[in-house]
Amino acid sequence: MEVVQDVPRQVDEASGGYTLSLENILQTGFNLFRLAPTEFLVFSLFGLLVFSNPVSGLLLGGPVMASYYHMAHQVSQGLKIELSDYFKGFEKFGSLLKLNLLIFVVVILGLAMLIVPGIYFAVSYVFSHFFVWFFDSEPTEAIRLSRKTVSGNFGQIFLLYLVLAAINLLGMLAFGIGLLITIPFSFCVAYAAFDDIIGISK
Repeated sequence: MEVVQDVPRQVDEASGGYTLSLENILQTGFNLFRLAPTEFLVFSLFGLLVFSNPVSGLLLGGPVMASYYHMAHQVSQGLKIELSDYFKGFEKFGSLLKLNLLIFVVVILGLAMLIVPGIYFAVSYVFSHFFVWFFDSEPTEAIRLSRKTVSGNFGQIFLLYLVLAAINLLGMLAFGIGLLITIPFSFCVAYAAFDDIIGISK
């Protein structure tokens, strides 16, 4: 899926600084989720299976994330989620796998360097999958664009993902069943944040 847009210009503008309303982003993410709760919940059965294992998460996590973002985009455009949308991310399996492997290596190396660099890289690359999926960027370019986008307000993006991590922890404490709700909700929130900064649906 490729959205025609002046990505370099959008990223340059974002790198100059922006402000996110965390409350609005969380609300927008929830609104997206509630447009198709059943579809998101069903897909999350597969998503949980993939992410529950480090190996499958590394190999299949990229396409699964892209499918979540694709579905969030579908409902944001007033479109219905079809069964085929669950596997949409696998259309770019090669690029997304390469992206996941690159991020994994860089973050692990960063964590080995007194942990802080690894956290910095992990946060800096949170938007990489959006650039591969929506703008057909090459993995290395997606990583660069994500880092540049996040640099516009690293602290706020870090805070947003801390909030999402806490929400998913609560979902895990609810016998793990809560993750069926918190995981798709988190992806919808991430989509809302990226859309607010770069403007996928505009």
